[in-house]
Amino acid sequence: MVKKLLIFFTIFTFLLFPSIIFAETNTGTNSAEARLREQLQMKKAEIMDLRGQIKSAIQIKREEMKSVTQAKRDEFKIKLQTIKDERKKSLVERIDIKLSSVNAKHTDRFTEVLNNLQIILDKIGTDTDKATAQATINEAKVAVENQAAKTYTITISAETALRADVGAVISQLRLDLMATHKLVIDAKQAVQSLRKNSANTTNL
Repeated sequence: MVKKLLIFFTIFTFLLFPSIIFAETNTGTNSAEARLREQLQMKKAEIMDLRGQIKSAIQIKREEMKSVTQAKRDEFKIKLQTIKDERKKSLVERIDIKLSSVNAKHTDRFTEVLNNLQIILDKIGTDTDKATAQATINEAKVAVENQAAKTYTITISAETALRADVGAVISQLRLDLMATHKLVIDAKQAVQSLRKNSANTTNL
């Protein structure tokens, strides 16, 4: 009887042991997957936090300029009604709407680039090494915030001068976007340079 119990216990232990190993392995796999999911969630949270910061700053700036912006919009609508050529009136109105969407499109892209640069910078170098690169990112962020808060409203002087009036606003938008883009590029180059130097130091 005892012998049978020993045999049964041995078989039972043998059968149970692989299950224990499998359970431990499975638990380890689950833990690794959980850590990976957590890291992805943290990265998303970082990106959302940065976006939120920039959007909040943009909203504040827009609120500060609200009265001035509204005055320009009201003036534009009044002047628009003085245009007798309906085709020209429609075209000017479409261009005016397009100016806002172009500015929003570019500043959203600049924001995305700065978000990614900030995440990269946070993971490399020491605080001392990061100082210059962080300063360039901060400068670019302020520029993007200011640019995103701007509104481009066509100032109509006369129906005969519509081409010049529209051209002046388009030119101003282009120049402003180029200036902001340059600061974003400067930030990108600063982070890339630091990242390269950090990699070279690690390989020494």
